Amino acid sequence: MTLRVLAIARAALLEALRARLAPLLALALLLAVPALALLFGESADTRAWLTRSITSEGLCVVFPLAAILGGGFLLKPALKRGWSVLPARRGEYFTGAALAGAAVLVLAAGLFALGGVLANQWLDGDLTVTRSPDSISKQRLKDGTLQTAEGSADITTWANPAYGEELVLPLPETSVGTLSGTVEFQLVWTAEAPPRDRAPVAVWLQAGGERRPLKTLVQSRYRVQFEGAWPGEGSLIVQPTDPVLIVGTSPDRVRLELERASPWGSVTRLFVLSSCAALLCLLLVMLVRSLATAPTAVLAGLLLFSTLTLLPSLAPTTQMARDRRAALERAGEKSTLVEQLEAKATSLPELFPSGLFDEFLAARVVPGDAWAAAAWRLLAGLALLPAGAALFRLRQIAK
Repeated sequence: MTLRVLAIARAALLEALRARLAPLLALALLLAVPALALLFGESADTRAWLTRSITSEGLCVVFPLAAILGGGFLLKPALKRGWSVLPARRGEYFTGAALAGAAVLVLAAGLFALGGVLANQWLDGDLTVTRSPDSISKQRLKDGTLQTAEGSADITTWANPAYGEELVLPLPETSVGTLSGTVEFQLVWTAEAPPRDRAPVAVWLQAGGERRPLKTLVQSRYRVQFEGAWPGEGSLIVQPTDPVLIVGTSPDRVRLELERASPWGSVTRLFVLSSCAALLCLLLVMLVRSLATAPTAVLAGLLLFSTLTLLPSLAPTTQMARDRRAALERAGEKSTLVEQLEAKATSLPELFPSGLFDEFLAARVVPGDAWAAAAWRLLAGLALLPAGAALFRLRQIAK
């Protein structure tokens, strides 16, 4: 049985590779990222960002949609397909077609990802290896005494400039050199006066009993970049400078740049994650296709893609709405069935974890969490393969 499945998969794969447009499509996939970045990028920095953006969007949007559309028409149960006519061999035909489709999908995604890596290398777009502090605390000076309060690593710690509070983040011990990184923060306006038109925070380095200011560059409304000489030890001080803005941050929002790394490893992680997620979409479409028509199967795949893409992104706003509802409603009131379904829907895992792709878009190294995420999606997809083969054996095929 295994040999017959492999023979069917090999024949279907060779049929796809021998198509007249196959070499042209392979070359187009390989050159897609560098060509688009060169066409739309006006400067080196813009082209570097476009390279990462096109690579990310292609892997997490284009290829899953291609897998959904292709999977709907990959299975062709008809009289001329002898394997699909014999009920005892339909499972083999289904498995062989799925393996061939998965191979074509992985090859296409691999060529596209390879083009993204080559474009990054051409633009010298190395990624940054970052690290966050392990803890955070809040301190203030009152009546000549330094008061300190430990903060939580999971929630935001706030510093109120009205009380002279500052946020302290211990830095890991590294070799002497240059300290650089970014601080992302949140703001709360006290409404006592209009905010000032300048950066709401100052970043200091405290080491050896001395405090030195670090050079800061405002990157956005809620993020600043800092840089300065690094003695190898000390703490990072985030000080609110606007008297009407309370500043809050957490350790995971502070990134210390340690070194530069090649994009090969990060793009490989995203490629494997995208391939496993697209394979999950492909096998779900084929599962529905085993007993339904191609348009119905495609709609089922699009429903999965939209559900695991849109609903998890609504979780933060939905959670805020639920918290406000709980604060305004009577205590102890039970939630309705609709509210319970809403909570379960927004707690669904993302098909493509946005945090991993955001790291790559920010020119940072993709963490190793991508391997575990890819493994879970691959296991979920492989679990659908025998179910689809078993259902296809029950299908009534017109003579």
